[in-house]
Amino acid sequence: MDLGRDPIPELIRKLAIPASLGFFFNTMFNVVDTFYAGQLSTLALAALSFSMTPFLGFLALGIGLGQASNALIGNEQGAGNRKQASHLAAQAASLGMIAGFLGLVAGWILLDPLYRFMGAEGEFLIVALDYMEVLVLVVPALVLSYAFNGMLNSQGDTRSLRDSMIAGFLVNLMLDPLFMYGWGPIPGQGVKGVAWATVIIQYGIAVFMGIRVMRTRLAEAWEWNMIIPRLSLQISLLRQSVPATLNFFMLSVGFYVILEAVTEFGEDAVAAYGIGTRIEQMIMLLTVGLNISTLSITSFNFGAKQYARVRQVYHLCLLYGISMMVLGSLLLRFSAEFWIGLFSDSPEVVIQGVHFLRIEALVLPTYVILFMGTSVLQGLKKPEYALFLNIYRLVLGPLLLFWFLIEIQGWGIDGIWWGIFWVNWIGVLLNLSLVHYFLPKDE
Repeated sequence: MDLGRDPIPELIRKLAIPASLGFFFNTMFNVVDTFYAGQLSTLALAALSFSMTPFLGFLALGIGLGQASNALIGNEQGAGNRKQASHLAAQAASLGMIAGFLGLVAGWILLDPLYRFMGAEGEFLIVALDYMEVLVLVVPALVLSYAFNGMLNSQGDTRSLRDSMIAGFLVNLMLDPLFMYGWGPIPGQGVKGVAWATVIIQYGIAVFMGIRVMRTRLAEAWEWNMIIPRLSLQISLLRQSVPATLNFFMLSVGFYVILEAVTEFGEDAVAAYGIGTRIEQMIMLLTVGLNISTLSITSFNFGAKQYARVRQVYHLCLLYGISMMVLGSLLLRFSAEFWIGLFSDSPEVVIQGVHFLRIEALVLPTYVILFMGTSVLQGLKKPEYALFLNIYRLVLGPLLLFWFLIEIQGWGIDGIWWGIFWVNWIGVLLNLSLVHYFLPKDE
């Protein structure tokens, strides 16, 4: 695969389909954990849900470094600087080990006070910490896996991630019940067993991805001293990875802002919002591969100064993504009651969930435009602008609009749903303006 010469539509297909499949099986991996935890107890299931806040923080470290690796290494490869690309890859691995270790230490120190701050107490606190104190061991492997994936993506390889996620999903089906209930010499460990299964699988994925990197052209020029941290290269990676990390983390902050507002309207509203977002996220999985395609092809061709290809990949991925989301919007608009009914038989939850999804159907295309713009800005080495936009879209905008529509206009919970609509469409206008400004115009 040649990111600088192959036809753009062909490259998008070859990159996007494996990537989307990989993230689908990653989602199914989490579904398996949720299913088996539910077989244990409600407390175990709640412990998994509670772990999402710290786990998203750890995941943000990996995703930020992976996207930075993809962008910077792709740029150097496009410019023909193979030696510098190899050096950056080695430094990304080094930074991954450092960030993974620091994340592990921070997790061990902060988990107990964080959970108490979040309101956990008594038996639930014990169960939640039992699970998370094992799961935190996954951080070094998680960060390194995403760093390796960024290196592979920069060379047009999304198949390795797909293969590792499929294998991880299948192994998880066996390890979860094995470690939960025990068998032979292996003792049953309850909810801890779910965490141990994840840790073992993730280290296996890290080894697999590392081996795949070692078989690429990036590793041909590697020397062991390249992995020693070099301040200038580490700073370059941090300048790209910190905004990307914060970008991902802002998604969880934005979810918290909306959830806090929805909580004021009761448990049925919270349940309806939770179900609706799960349905929406399953539809959004279709576009994950397009985001990765945009970043990989943009970074390589920007480095190669093939600016027409940069513009082409952005416009094509935007067209493909919007087309898929328009179909998804129609699906939500006309079958919302069916989808909500699959998750709840409460009439009030169904009524509120259907209302939310029908408004959200008008918002769905905005997400693909926003995410595609973020990928292009990262590929152009301008990730900080995407971060500024997300601070508006996920925190400042919702807080202001929710207050205005609920407190001043008296719209009730509709103030939240329509607030999401307006804040995202305004975000689209800002996003398109930024991308148009930074997209290179001349060859």
